[in-house]
Amino acid sequence: MTQIEVLEFLIQKGPGRVARELAQAIHGESAYQQQVNQDCNMLVDAGKVQRRGAGGADDPYRYWPT
Repeated sequence: MTQIEVLEFLIQKGPGRVARELAQAIHGESAYQQQVNQDCNMLVDAGKVQRRGAGGADDPYRYWPT
């Protein structure tokens, strides 16, 4: 299973997670959001997930199934 497939699964089963939470679910507690940003963007561009939020510290992007 690829990381992008795992991300899609995690978003389906736990909608509303931020990238850091998704990265930690895959790579462990010391993970950081940059490890999944590109794949999250690919899923958004492909229309498989939605990104909500402003993207800042006060309102981070959250990922939801479409």
